[in-house]
Amino acid sequence: MTNIFKLKLSALGHPNPESFDCEDEKAYRSVVLWLEDQKIRHYKIEEREGLRNIDSDTWKEAYNAYQKDLVSPSLEGTMNEQLNWLLCYAVRLEYADNVEKYKNAKVEQSKQSAPSVVSSNPLDNLDFSSPAFKSGVERVSTVAGIGPHLDPKIRLSALSKILKTSPHPDPPKTETNVVLQPADVLKLLFVQDLRNLQTKINEALVAVQNVTADPRTDTKLGKVGR
Repeated sequence: MTNIFKLKLSALGHPNPESFDCEDEKAYRSVVLWLEDQKIRHYKIEEREGLRNIDSDTWKEAYNAYQKDLVSPSLEGTMNEQLNWLLCYAVRLEYADNVEKYKNAKVEQSKQSAPSVVSSNPLDNLDFSSPAFKSGVERVSTVAGIGPHLDPKIRLSALSKILKTSPHPDPPKTETNVVLQPADVLKLLFVQDLRNLQTKINEALVAVQNVTADPRTDTKLGKVGR
């Protein structure tokens, strides 16, 4: 609550908003008097004597009367609630007195430069809302037997699960069927997986070639060397 008070006091131009402590009774009374003297001005100067005696035992009585005269809705609330209302009321009065000054005020937002990330994966640059994408998903889903859905990404997700578990055989060639092999779909959905698989196949081929190219290998004997 203290931070809220400090912000409002700062907005109102209080000389020492950062040092204000709402738990300090003398500081509390001083702020109330400052608000009446500088911002609210509900009383005439001579009528503020009760609020001005911040060290007097009768100050609380004068403060309660002040709250009633202002028709404060926080009259029965806590001291902090009463002060918060006074601050809000003072802010409203300050704005009303300086409408032209504050009506065009804008909150400055801190500018943060976001790093530019360019992806080399063509799948990251797909436009999921484009007609071409929706049309392509429609054709592939028809081949795979996937039912209709308003969101093409949902159908594509279902297609991915199907191809992971049980890839479809080659579909028949027809005029309306442009996807001839499930491998075409796999290449689109699992580009990275296919690359990893190709790498392993190449490694296996190299290993076999190294063995068969060894002059000491006699495949008829089923063993290496003499």
